[in-house]
Amino acid sequence: MRNIIASVLVALAFSTPLAAQTDEAARLLDEGNRLFREGNFEQARIAYEEVTDLGVESGNVYYNLGNAYFRLDRLGKAMLNYQRAFRYFPKDAALTHNMDLVRSRSRDQLSVLPKPIWAKWWNGFVDTVGLRRLFWLGVVGWLAGLALFGRRLHLRAISTAARRLAIVLVVVGGLAGAGAVATSAARTDNVSAVVTADRADVHEEPSSDSRVVIVVHEALVVDVLRNDGDLLQVRLPNGITGFVEPGTIETIQAVRRTE
Repeated sequence: MRNIIASVLVALAFSTPLAAQTDEAARLLDEGNRLFREGNFEQARIAYEEVTDLGVESGNVYYNLGNAYFRLDRLGKAMLNYQRAFRYFPKDAALTHNMDLVRSRSRDQLSVLPKPIWAKWWNGFVDTVGLRRLFWLGVVGWLAGLALFGRRLHLRAISTAARRLAIVLVVVGGLAGAGAVATSAARTDNVSAVVTADRADVHEEPSSDSRVVIVVHEALVVDVLRNDGDLLQVRLPNGITGFVEPGTIETIQAVRRTE
């Protein structure tokens, strides 16, 4: 089993080229890949970090960086970069496998609050169709429905089937467009983070002197609710909310995502 997992991790590091790269970024990426192949994971990590320091945002670089951190047994940083890569490759089975592997080695095995069935269906549908495509399909459907109604007003007659079709197009198109806008806003506003410190105390109040509700550890993904004074309010996967020191977590930046 260890050999199968290792081969997956290595294959991910070199599977696809870096897009929109500068010469320096390309050189550093090649150097990082060479060092990774040689088993020099710390120097490979440094090379990949230098690529991101140049302002290059690439799912492939985050993939590689996550793999390097994983080999260094720094699970928090590995999960952070896998999550960033996931913004580019949400359907990549190998990436999902790697994240599951990190979770299995994490000290925190918190139960996750179940999402409503409709939310799972909607998010899956949106991810399959794409937010932009769904929005424009909704707009086109809505306009087509209005056009049918306009034809009725112009001709003062329209068949029952055409009238029903117009109603469906207006309603479904409007809901699809509005749903796409609402989902986009919700995903933009949602800020997630990964615990990258060895441990993080979750306090009951926005004060480091308040009671510690629970202690969490590296690689746990949390939602950041707000910055409340010196501490950040977070929500854990099991629904518990509390306050943590900013230095114990790192946010998953909203990177550009390819469709």
